[in-house]
Amino acid sequence: MPRASNSHPKRTTKSAGNAAENRALMEANSRLEGQINELRTQLQAAQTQATATAATAAPTTPTIVPRPTGEHGRNWNLLRELEKYDVSRREYNHMLAEVRDSAKMARLDRTLVYRAQDPIKVAQVFGAMRSKFPILKRFRSDWATAEMLKQCLKNWRSKAKALGDVPESSGSDSNTVNNNTQANNGRVWSPEI
Repeated sequence: MPRASNSHPKRTTKSAGNAAENRALMEANSRLEGQINELRTQLQAAQTQATATAATAAPTTPTIVPRPTGEHGRNWNLLRELEKYDVSRREYNHMLAEVRDSAKMARLDRTLVYRAQDPIKVAQVFGAMRSKFPILKRFRSDWATAEMLKQCLKNWRSKAKALGDVPESSGSDSNTVNNNTQANNGRVWSPEI
């Protein structure tokens, strides 16, 4: 029996040392598990934020808007068409004013119809409008700007006719269109997307 008592105190000391070591390891393990959980939470938050940022910053290809069928003013209204793309009445009126100003700066002939205008000058108006109103880039072949410009030119001609500054047939016959095409060295303007 003395042997058993001799071996037992050594085991007790060894067990007490192991228990203290186990407690220290368990405490360190708990701290590390807490740190791991905290890092997982931070990682999830960062991934959620990155996903949200990527979703808002992802370049979306804007849809190209085709011209409505029919005639402007008879079958459809330009303002109503632009409102479908979040253009307010105030923005629309601002666009009309800018088309007028751009047409003046490009020195379009106020007595000629749209088709008889110098295509280079018309292209300048389109470029100016696209730079001032990026939403207009979405409209295929600048049809929205073209309709605003046609309206502007029509109003100018009507005013000039009322004042007696322009003969009734000015700019509306096909000879004027053909003469203008010849004046532009045979170039016929065709808007691009």
